[in-house]
Amino acid sequence: VFLKSEHVMEAVCSTPVITFSSNLDTLLGGGIVPGEIIEFLGEPGSGTSQLCLQLAVDCTIPKTFGGRNCRSLLVDCNGDTCEIRLNQMAEAALAHLNLIARNKEEKDTMSRLTTREMLSNVHSVRCTDYTQLLALINNISEECDYGAVLIDALATHFRHEFDDMRQRTNILAELSNKLHRLCIKHNVTLVTVNQVRMDREGGVQPCLGESWSHTAHRRVFLRRVSGDVYSATVMKGERSGETANFRISSRGIRDCLPQTT
Repeated sequence: VFLKSEHVMEAVCSTPVITFSSNLDTLLGGGIVPGEIIEFLGEPGSGTSQLCLQLAVDCTIPKTFGGRNCRSLLVDCNGDTCEIRLNQMAEAALAHLNLIARNKEEKDTMSRLTTREMLSNVHSVRCTDYTQLLALINNISEECDYGAVLIDALATHFRHEFDDMRQRTNILAELSNKLHRLCIKHNVTLVTVNQVRMDREGGVQPCLGESWSHTAHRRVFLRRVSGDVYSATVMKGERSGETANFRISSRGIRDCLPQTT
């Protein structure tokens, strides 16, 4: 049995998952850390699903480059996970790592790393209703070998499947507890996607009610600004109220291009 010191374990387990946008990573405090539940929310087309795909790929970045080098699980509640898009992002990530490889260790790593190997560590599972979602969380809570779990979009199965709102509240509370236990027990990076609704004043509010709002340690609202430019605003947690812009390109999540005069 090999034992690691607490200091080493902390260093390994605290490595954040980056987004490939330095602006967005700075807003998130350097990326998304293990043991944290972060919720992204927004209207359709706001970039939430694209961000989940990017994070799933970025989990596989080797430790040589400061990455997590872990497996990720994409939980697809909408039925629209795009394998072609995942492949595009993995190819772009691989090309970027090849570009920045400088020392022998980094170059040796890149001589062995392929897009296929990166994607072999990205797993996707479809959940067609909330019972499947609960069963999945139960299963991986017992024995989890994923460094990150990304649920897109969790709200899908709780907005229209319930006539009894008390039952929905109880099930959401149960799910919230299970997600927290998963984070604590396995030190998982956990990302959920929520949807939004219009309130009586015409504003945008997160779905799933007040009780669910306490589940995530951080909530980040995404919206499309124009063209391929998007914004992220922290609604809850550190840097609350701050905003950062990013871009969704053919390569994935990236920083906005410098403006030309």
